[in-house]
Amino acid sequence: RVEKRFITYGLRTQADITAREIHLEGMGSEFAVVARQEELGKFRLRVPGIHNVSNALVAVAVGLELNIEPEVIREALAQFAGVERRFQVKGEVGGMLVVDDYGHHPAEICATLDAAKDGFGRRVVVVFQPHRYTRTKFLLGEFFTAFYQADVLVVTEVYGAGEPVIPGVSGRQIVEGALEHGHRNATFIPEKEAIPDVLIPMLRSGDMVITLGAGDIWQVGEEILRRLERGS
Repeated sequence: RVEKRFITYGLRTQADITAREIHLEGMGSEFAVVARQEELGKFRLRVPGIHNVSNALVAVAVGLELNIEPEVIREALAQFAGVERRFQVKGEVGGMLVVDDYGHHPAEICATLDAAKDGFGRRVVVVFQPHRYTRTKFLLGEFFTAFYQADVLVVTEVYGAGEPVIPGVSGRQIVEGALEHGHRNATFIPEKEAIPDVLIPMLRSGDMVITLGAGDIWQVGEEILRRLERGS
């Protein structure tokens, strides 16, 4: 019912702007862009995940609408290194990589964990801090199935962000629901300060530890790194 001219983008071949030959690896990707059946060649990104390939197609579409040359668009995308707290690598010690991500909505969590699994080939250990009691309450069912790509899941208590506590709403519910929906390794640790003591003995060389949440859970990742560097 849209009467204005419109452009579609996406990973399906019927879109006006689409991607083919997608190769995801580590912190980046490579893919060929096709714009209205015209081959624009290969593009490269320095941010991970299929969702960022889709995001890049938006940038390509807007650039072409503004009559920017494809080569300029290609160079700009290749230089984009992401933003703070979006799959931000904090450090690596003993083969264990620590990453922080702001994702706190189930859809964001799924995209982040898909990127971790698709591009790195590591065991994924997730430390999740729910953000806001209202969000946790209303999206609880979606959280139950958002962590299937996590080999190990640790959930801490809700970060209220100024909201009053809602009785009965807790990170424990997410763990219980995840286990009921088939997750094989999920643990509730209410105090985030206690997480490094529990988690570090479980870690293996080659693991990727991801702290997820919009609150202060990033502090846990930094503490894990400090302890790994000290060998404790």
